[in-house]
Amino acid sequence: MEYVTSVISGTVGLVFLIAYLILIVYTLLDIMRNSNFNPSTKLLWIIIILIAPILGSLIYLFWGRTQNFL
Repeated sequence: MEYVTSVISGTVGLVFLIAYLILIVYTLLDIMRNSNFNPSTKLLWIIIILIAPILGSLIYLFWGRTQNFL
């Protein structure tokens, strides 16, 4: 039973790790490709995502990618 539990938890952890990495990489690539942002805005978003990866990525995807506020 312990083996099954460790395999399931390892698989779930791997899925979350892959989703985490995809989210971060997709967000960073989207920031770099966004032509509406000036370089300082891009740098600010990159710093935010590197400091708080999940929260920063979600804020950018839901709110920041269409805003031109800086």
